[in-house]
Amino acid sequence: MIHGRRRRPTAVLKPTAMRGQRPALIRTAVLACGLGAALLAACATPPEDAQSEVLNADPGRSAFTPVPLPAAGTTGADPLALARNLYGIPGPVEGNYSESVELLSETADQQVVLFTQVGLPDDSVRGQRHRLEFLPQGADWALTWAGRQVQCWPGRGHEDWATAPCR
Repeated sequence: MIHGRRRRPTAVLKPTAMRGQRPALIRTAVLACGLGAALLAACATPPEDAQSEVLNADPGRSAFTPVPLPAAGTTGADPLALARNLYGIPGPVEGNYSESVELLSETADQQVVLFTQVGLPDDSVRGQRHRLEFLPQGADWALTWAGRQVQCWPGRGHEDWATAPCR
């Protein structure tokens, strides 16, 4: 206080200085918030003409060795359940065996599923995965293509997912 009066901070603008215009700082903050919200909305919203919803990276057909389709049971309402039923191991398995099923892409005309098995009870093959393509057939989905990759145990060949056989 100076002589009984309060002193105004120098950073505060007087109301008369703001009359008819906004301070540059407020204008910049409002612009930045508006621009940030627009960018966030644009990134979060897929384009309306998007044909496919890609859920996980699909390595594509060429990364797999085509395998014959099972003789029966290749049609059903749920491609994920079909993958488990067709390629899963029924019953308990020794060791650290695990199965997973992922939907790689989905459109009205196709679903692509990746069915992975790791910890197989095999001397050379540690894991295998199948890329499965399903097309609509009436109210159901039909398996139309299947491909396979393997992963070898250490010292038995490649340890990444590939089409080459294990030793």
